[in-house]
Amino acid sequence: MRYFFEEYAFDTDRRELHRGTSPVPVTPQVFDLLDYLIRHREHVVSKDDLISAVWNGRSVSDAALTTRLNVARNAIGDSGGEQRLIKTLPRRGFRFIGQVRAAQEPSGVAGYDSPIEPPKATLPLPDKPSVAVLPFTNLSGDPEQEYFADVLTGSPARERKERSPREIDQEVARKAALAYEKWRRDAESRKEEAARENAHQRRERAIEKVQAALDKAEREHTRRVDVIETERADIEARAQAEDARWHKQKSELEKALRRARS
Repeated sequence: MRYFFEEYAFDTDRRELHRGTSPVPVTPQVFDLLDYLIRHREHVVSKDDLISAVWNGRSVSDAALTTRLNVARNAIGDSGGEQRLIKTLPRRGFRFIGQVRAAQEPSGVAGYDSPIEPPKATLPLPDKPSVAVLPFTNLSGDPEQEYFADVLTGSPARERKERSPREIDQEVARKAALAYEKWRRDAESRKEEAARENAHQRRERAIEKVQAALDKAEREHTRRVDVIETERADIEARAQAEDARWHKQKSELEKALRRARS
């Protein structure tokens, strides 16, 4: 089953989360948490329901559950402050409130790697023949002269022959000015696009860095909780053994006291 919400695709069969065509890495536990919330999005899911489904009923602290929810929210572009998709209802539980569209993917359907392209429309042939001059190639090696290659583009040869040299010079000058302006605007547009792409890449790297730090902190927190729980179980076992030893010793001493008095 595939679930679509906002710009995300959640595939339970492949156990994959995609944002557009880009895969979003998630841990198996976070994937199971998202899966349960999305499947039961029609009602509020309690903390006990999540622990039973994701952790198989194992004892989980509130801090560990909150950490997993924050990781899940971050994977789908949500946050604990915004709660646009995963909402926390105090003293009740959690609910996935995003608009979801479910789709069962039939066998043989192209996946993410091979999207189906719509058929291309066929252009009709013109009623009258036309002649066009293709762009010239800039052989100077100077990018600043690139706009000259477009000066005569689209000007029929027969039309140029019927004009005077002055008219042709004026037409060339006009087209050169227009071509240069177009080249300048395209260069500025490419520069702005490159700046936006660089900013996007910096943002993605920053997100990856923070996500890696969050994952590391989560693993360290889980390890510490496991250590504390192990130490607590060991202390309880030692306390029980000490209590049993004391009761045994006390019983023996009481018997000895009764024998001494008799």
